[in-house]
Amino acid sequence: GVISIFSNIVVLGIFVKYKELRTATNAIIINLAFTDIGVSGIGYPMSAASDLHGSWKFGYTGCQIYAALNIFFGMASIGLLTVVAVDRYLTICRPDIGRRMTTRSYATLILAAWINAVFWSSMPTAGWASYAPDPTGATCTVNWRKND
Repeated sequence: GVISIFSNIVVLGIFVKYKELRTATNAIIINLAFTDIGVSGIGYPMSAASDLHGSWKFGYTGCQIYAALNIFFGMASIGLLTVVAVDRYLTICRPDIGRRMTTRSYATLILAAWINAVFWSSMPTAGWASYAPDPTGATCTVNWRKND
């Protein structure tokens, strides 16, 4: 977790230092660095503490926050990796379309990835499913055991 946080902060620092790296396509990488920091900063410490404790040690509220943020950052990361795949496909396989991609196009795709993450991570807190400790009891996630 510490290595992940540190290396992603270095990535962000490089983008701050070198303005020529701040391109529309690299904006995806910047956003991925934020998702990695989110998972590393929230997910790793709480799950490691619970693993050492032998069960979830942060109570119901901690479980809700931990699970929602992990699902949020995880879904955002998956969405952003999908944007990378679309970008590479358009650049390599469909250059006629890829050349027409603008900063606004990339911003829209990136925003869509974040909105998708907000949607899916908020559904259990809105009553569609729920968050609960996983079967091992060491972390919290979507309550897969409840089939309602």
